[in-house]
Amino acid sequence: MTDTDPATNDEIFDALAGAAARTGRRDLAERVAAAKARVVRPSTIVCVVGEFKQGKSSLVNGILGAEVCPVDDDLATSAVTLVRYADAPSTVVHTRVRGEQATTRVPPTELRAYVTEAGNPGNHLGVERVDVGMPSRALASGLVVVDTPGVGGLGAGHAAATLAFLPFADGLVFVSDVSAELSAPELAFLREASTLCPSVIIVQPKMDIVPEWRRIVEINRSHLERAGLKMAIHPVSTELRIQALDSGDRTLNDRSGYPAMLRSLQETVIGPARRAATQQACADARAVVEQLRAGPRAELAVIDDPSLRDALVEQAAEASRRLEQLRGPGSRWSTVLADRTADLSSRTNFELRVATREISRSFEERIETLKTAEEWEATARELQTAAAEAVVGLFTTVERARHELQVEIAELLGADDVGVVGGEQRTGSFDVSQFWRGRALEQGSAAGRTATTGLTGLRGAQSGVMLLGTVSQFLPVAAATFLVANPVLLTAGAVFGGLQLFEDRKRKLATRRQTARTQLRQFVDDLAFEVGNEVNGLVRTLQRELRDSFSTLIGELQRTLTESARRAANVAGVDDREWAQRRARAIAELDELDGIDAVLAAETAAEEAT
Repeated sequence: MTDTDPATNDEIFDALAGAAARTGRRDLAERVAAAKARVVRPSTIVCVVGEFKQGKSSLVNGILGAEVCPVDDDLATSAVTLVRYADAPSTVVHTRVRGEQATTRVPPTELRAYVTEAGNPGNHLGVERVDVGMPSRALASGLVVVDTPGVGGLGAGHAAATLAFLPFADGLVFVSDVSAELSAPELAFLREASTLCPSVIIVQPKMDIVPEWRRIVEINRSHLERAGLKMAIHPVSTELRIQALDSGDRTLNDRSGYPAMLRSLQETVIGPARRAATQQACADARAVVEQLRAGPRAELAVIDDPSLRDALVEQAAEASRRLEQLRGPGSRWSTVLADRTADLSSRTNFELRVATREISRSFEERIETLKTAEEWEATARELQTAAAEAVVGLFTTVERARHELQVEIAELLGADDVGVVGGEQRTGSFDVSQFWRGRALEQGSAAGRTATTGLTGLRGAQSGVMLLGTVSQFLPVAAATFLVANPVLLTAGAVFGGLQLFEDRKRKLATRRQTARTQLRQFVDDLAFEVGNEVNGLVRTLQRELRDSFSTLIGELQRTLTESARRAANVAGVDDREWAQRRARAIAELDELDGIDAVLAAETAAEEAT
């Protein structure tokens, strides 16, 4: 079951889905189909980041082998654009205007009007994200490429939006053209980004027009080494790439640097993400195998020892009753979930108040000491960066809590013995924590992946926010977009920079400081309101998802126990011939399931060894 053997993937999952369907377990068959989808096309999120006019959109087009993102000397990307596979070209625009969200499908030819500064200056349309679908072979395996706005100065609002997105991505491609060394702000951004995203590579375009590109690349490698950053650098030429694709010239394509860069992306980002998706899918499929084994095991146990019949049926019924109680609102796990999410909501709101209070206090003190226009502009950028850090911290707190709650509830349910035991033979054993292992909260989403306690593990459904596979539920993007779209911040530079300190210096300086204080307070109020609303919504969504997912899981186990009891009870009263036929069928079912489980176990072991 490897990338080079997709047929085996299909066959083993199809065989398991067929086994589930033959026993009337459509719920388990659907679960297997979802696991198969994660293997065939797992979502792998790669963000393309860099300052304005560094060639990000051109790089995305070069990766895809088609002109998807608008490119022009006078244009700059102003909204996050996600490009993913689709059977036909499509463009969907997500906007938020005065707190109201809207989704609009537009012709692909109108993309420029929504994602560029020329078409959407200052993001006056309130675009949060644009989803672009295209039938590209590069995207067919589940790759999702995210073209981000230029992070001008790498400390302003667009950088805030980008940083808020990174904890939910699989990899980062940082773009800085090869005409200059990496700057101090770029190195600082890379240092912070490396703590939020598991894999980072650096791409330096325009090597075809910079004669000394090799020297610049070596200097940049030295900068990274001194900064303690282990990141690969790939010089590329998008122009050569385009010419190579048009002419089919493989040698020219190699000279463009794209093949080497794409191999690095495959090895450091796409490959690991696919392996993680495969392990998750196999774990989920093996849990289904264990449930399907329960029926034939119970039947076979009674066939071999009829005296076990009544005990097995009664124990299965009792376990089913306990599961029914677990589905109720008064169950222990349901109470724990409600309590923990209430605590999480209180904690995040408290953290937001602390952060906004600290921002207000710190920057009010800064305002009293600032004098020049340059200092005002620098302060405005630092304000946005501080707000971005607070937002990222809140959302990563929620994602960490999501994982901790998954584990805690699974352990609570696993502590409730719902096994079916008869004599010395264990005919069915249902460890809820085992069945939960690898189960995504959202099919195909980044939030379904197992997270670690560190920020690098907080990528959420592949445990999603997309993002697994739907990036549309990444609330951090919406919150971060607020930082960019907030009119206070967008005008701060102009207000501060346009102030003249030459006439009536003392009076005007006092007036400007008061203006700055007013804008700061308004911004902090808006930040607390908008982000607080987003975080509270995310916590409520988390509670619903966990409640529904575990309730569904308990329902599956209850059906399994009911089916086991039915098969055990139906053995009585049959003649010897039918007895033998049933025994043969039960053994054949178990043999088939054992064979499927062996393949899944071998694949899991192979992925772990990779």
